[in-house]
Amino acid sequence: MAAVMGPGAITALEPLADTVCRLVRQAVDAAAPELAGAADLVSLALPLPVALLDGAVIGGDTRWRAPHGELEWWAVGTVVSYVDEAHYRRDCAQWHCCGDAVPLTFFSVPPATEPARPTVWLPQVLLRRDGAGFVLTLTARRAGRTPAQMAAAWLDAVRTLFTAPASPGHSRLVAQQITPDAATWCERVAATCAAIRAGRFAKAVLARRLRVQLSHAVDVGGVLARLAQMYPGCHVLSLPHGKGQVVAATPEQLAIKRGGELVSHALAGTVRRRRGTQEEALAVAQFFASPKERREHALVVESIKERMLQLCSSVEHAAVPSLLSLRFVQHLWTRVHGRLHDGVGLLDAVRALHPTPAVLGTPTDAAQAWLEECGERRDGLYTGVVGWIDRRGDGDAVVVLRAAYLEDDSAVLWAGAGIMAESDPATELAETELKLQTMLEVLGSSA
Repeated sequence: MAAVMGPGAITALEPLADTVCRLVRQAVDAAAPELAGAADLVSLALPLPVALLDGAVIGGDTRWRAPHGELEWWAVGTVVSYVDEAHYRRDCAQWHCCGDAVPLTFFSVPPATEPARPTVWLPQVLLRRDGAGFVLTLTARRAGRTPAQMAAAWLDAVRTLFTAPASPGHSRLVAQQITPDAATWCERVAATCAAIRAGRFAKAVLARRLRVQLSHAVDVGGVLARLAQMYPGCHVLSLPHGKGQVVAATPEQLAIKRGGELVSHALAGTVRRRRGTQEEALAVAQFFASPKERREHALVVESIKERMLQLCSSVEHAAVPSLLSLRFVQHLWTRVHGRLHDGVGLLDAVRALHPTPAVLGTPTDAAQAWLEECGERRDGLYTGVVGWIDRRGDGDAVVVLRAAYLEDDSAVLWAGAGIMAESDPATELAETELKLQTMLEVLGSSA
């Protein structure tokens, strides 16, 4: 990076955090009159030079990477969090944005087995990268503070975002414990098949929990980088949860809202990949021809369509599913598209769509009752929903799959399988092990 002189200049010798802090001070000084007269909730946008951040290691407690890296967010700090959606909407109505700021909120929704209201939080400092470059958005509650006082808090957060933490190095697997074990799992699958044949429900999704003990704390940034490399077509994310972090590379997009358009991806039906083998084409043909897989997928598509019709004036989807290929497995995939009624927001869509039969079963109440009867509990946000909403109301929501909950030197991984009347326990067991392999490989385990 060449040295440049003058106001706002970037020098080759100045640390990245210092450079960004200097640019923030200049932006706050320039916007001080507007900031001083703004409403209680205020945001300020600051475009940053691409050359400054290309190749930089950026931190943050919340990170989000869209498929193929088309959009990335890094965020640190929380201005305010909401469990009352009405309060959030009131704040949005009086939010003052300086310049071209399009700030956003993140949200999370627990799995259906652990019901609770969504949590929505507004980051203090947010860095966005898209095709237009990098934009830093600073947000604060004025609360009677001067622009200089707001700037002081922003600068602390900026230093956290742009100061790379020391890497703990490669962590190795020390011990692991899975529940239920293979025998119990197969018994549970067989009992579920019997319950389906008896007419109690049409499908249930059973899950297994793997707790991994590691030699030392995991480098979250390193995990995310490897997930992005291994699963370029997935949403890769991390966010704070409990005392640790949830990380995921999820292929399932529950809701995508752009203006009056809503899209949901139906993902159900799984087969192992056989890349580079002569059996690949045959395996895919058999997969598409499987009555069990096609019926399981159709249940999800029809459920999503019915729920979207409550929100939309029209809903469309292809008659035949497509194939979504991941590192270890392939899924049947259908894009469902609808035109929203006026006034319907992304959180309304999430509330209507979550949980889909792909992660819980169908009918919802009967499947959930069965999981409770089986004693299944899900933590670490597994099969919950996370997403973002910008001030215009657009945003994305994804289901937390291919995920791990990281806390200090331990990790909790989850994997599930959709059980139908004709499911084979051994086949479903193998499916969970394939899915667990995703995060085990990322964590450095050859298990």
